[in-house]
Amino acid sequence: MKNIMRQASKGNTAGIAGTFCLLLLMAVGMAGCSEVPKSPEINSAYEQNFEIIGPEKEKMLGAVNPGIYQMVDRENRSAEPVSIPVVPKEGTEVKLKSGRYMFTGYPTGNIFVYDEKGDLILSEIVGSYAGSGSLTIDIQSSYTVRADGGYDSVEITPVPTALATDLTTGLWDVGQDIEPGDYEIALDYGYGYLHVFEEGKEPRVFELIGGEIAKSDGHVTLEEGQVIRVTGTSLIRFTRAKS
Repeated sequence: MKNIMRQASKGNTAGIAGTFCLLLLMAVGMAGCSEVPKSPEINSAYEQNFEIIGPEKEKMLGAVNPGIYQMVDRENRSAEPVSIPVVPKEGTEVKLKSGRYMFTGYPTGNIFVYDEKGDLILSEIVGSYAGSGSLTIDIQSSYTVRADGGYDSVEITPVPTALATDLTTGLWDVGQDIEPGDYEIALDYGYGYLHVFEEGKEPRVFELIGGEIAKSDGHVTLEEGQVIRVTGTSLIRFTRAKS
């Protein structure tokens, strides 16, 4: 908050008194408008492991669409690449055959994925100028993908499945895309989030900050069958935790 300083005229007692009263009122107003402190439980969770809980997490996640858990046949037997060389100002929609795909676009826009009912599963800013460099996700043939008018072009490419510890933006299945286990999680730069989903349990959200200043490295235990989402960043590095 910027400091506000006001100098009263020399010998002007009314000005001095007025300045004092103004500063006093500002101090009282600031105290009255201060943010309500978070509960010790919320502060502790974040301080220990950069985990976001409580109302902040609920606001961030909203309603979790069951499509998060819907995996496809990773053999990509029917998946085909799709190129959209020109995206109109109003955006465009596309239906894909079932498979696992990576989305890229130029320059930058939003990719939306909707289920068969038209409900949003997820959205992500993807592009070469801002947002994430790519989005990787399983797509059912009943889904609809929408690219908004921020793009000039969009490329949709089927991708194979392989175990990895550097995961880019998208949805990843524990057991198929990354092995279960204890991991330290970190970013090289910028900031982003890791969401951990497990059917029948509350999702977990971890905030990560990269770079040399205010860097945050979290810890997460991944279990078979969980689905994790990398969002708000192009890549999260997972390193096996030392026992």
